[in-house]
Amino acid sequence: MTVASSAFPWALALSFSLWPLFAAHVLISERSRLRRLLLFIFARYLEVPLLKASYFLLRGKWKRLGSVRPFRSFLSFCLVRPFGYLGDTAKPVPYGEILDYIDATEGPIAVGPCRCRIGHGACEHPLETDIVIRTGYNAWTKAFPRDYRTITRDEAKNIVTRCHGLGMMHMIFIHCPVNLYNEYVICNCCTCGCVPYIINRDLGQRNYPLIDGYYMAVTDARKCTGCWKCVEVCPFDARVYDGKASMTGRNCYGCGLCSYACPEGAITMKKIREPLPPRGDDGDWPHGHRPGLYKRHKPYIE
Repeated sequence: MTVASSAFPWALALSFSLWPLFAAHVLISERSRLRRLLLFIFARYLEVPLLKASYFLLRGKWKRLGSVRPFRSFLSFCLVRPFGYLGDTAKPVPYGEILDYIDATEGPIAVGPCRCRIGHGACEHPLETDIVIRTGYNAWTKAFPRDYRTITRDEAKNIVTRCHGLGMMHMIFIHCPVNLYNEYVICNCCTCGCVPYIINRDLGQRNYPLIDGYYMAVTDARKCTGCWKCVEVCPFDARVYDGKASMTGRNCYGCGLCSYACPEGAITMKKIREPLPPRGDDGDWPHGHRPGLYKRHKPYIE
């Protein structure tokens, strides 16, 4: 009762206070000063409290309250769903593609502590793993000048490589996903501590949609020995075993972990759709792009 009496009013107030931010992001681009200000406010005052509370409600000390169906439905509809579609979400990207992405990213980059792990303190994975880029660089280095340090692209790739060696997946987060262009941080995520991943798994793709990547895992059944390693490492339960070989039997988000875990080289990442067109010369959306709520593609399965 004590937890409910303190958490529910907080959730109600927070859900209504975030709606102006959601509405503003529909109308502005990455170059907007207003959007940059809102990103700074999100970084400095909102991100960690949101991540912390979400973790406590789904996996931590408030889990009992978070499992109450009416309360979970309220949070899903009034806070999580608008936040996922209008505020912030991510797309998984294979290890090799992340390295190429770092090389191609314009502007300075910095690294700082994972905001999820700072929030809940319940994960033993490396802490300094959040690589901020573009407007994320300005927002997070300004909000936390002591926590973030500017690094070279080689240093960033070394961080990604170290996390890849630990079996972590890589996701690019997008602020204001209605336009899909405001990429601001590369996160190296784990299934035990990444709060956006946990929200997606616990509340579902409909309430908090992760953006399907551009790749899908495809299996050469002749090489598969049925070792189950790909099934074990898949963070999205997309890999299934039919008694003879494994395959992508549920929607694949394109993280690529299974392809690197397969000792026989039986899994490759096939590009199934082209990336977004490049930005215009002024750094804004390309001509003809129109913002809109993210729509999930047909499930990527073999």
